[in-house]
Formats: sequence, structure tokens, C-alpha cells
Amino acid sequence: MSNKEVEEERRLYQCARNYEKIVKQFDELIEMMNTRSRLPKRRKNSTTAAPAPASQHEDNEVFAQTITRFLQDLRTNPAEPDCSTAPGDGN
Repeated sequence: MSNKEVEEERRLYQCARNYEKIVKQFDELIEMMNTRSRLPKRRKNSTTAAPAPASQHEDNEVFAQTITRFLQDLRTNPAEPDCSTAPGDGN
């Protein structure tokens, strides 16, 4: 293999690892959203809004921290190769 092929293999491997990381984080976020959307059923004749449970605030904090971590991980690290473009494609 030439040096160029070795570099391309390394770049593709790094891109695949980044992709797996993103997919895992998306799965975590989707699971959190699914959990949040399953609200307990309320009685239809209830006229007053029930106060949010104390655990909801904690859940919101965990959700916000997870999204923040996810977005920070998506930032391009200058030490990592650019996985968005192939070498020589003009981007």
C-alpha cells in the first residue's frame, strides 16, 4: 500500500469511529425523548394542573447535560482528520 492509501484508510477508520459515536449518542437522546414523552395519564375530570414532580427538574438537567455533551462532541477537533470530505473533492 502506498502512503496515500494508508492515510486514506486511517481517515476512513476515524470517520467510522466518529459515526459510531454519533449514532450511539443519537440513540441515547432518542431514548431520553421517548422516556420524557411517556407522561403519566391524568384523570380527564381534573380541572387543576398538577405541579411538575421534583424529579422532572432533575430529568431536565440530565437531558440538558446530555445534549450539551453531544453538541460538544460534534465540534471538530483540530487534531482529528476532516471526515466530511474526501481528499481532493474540492470542499
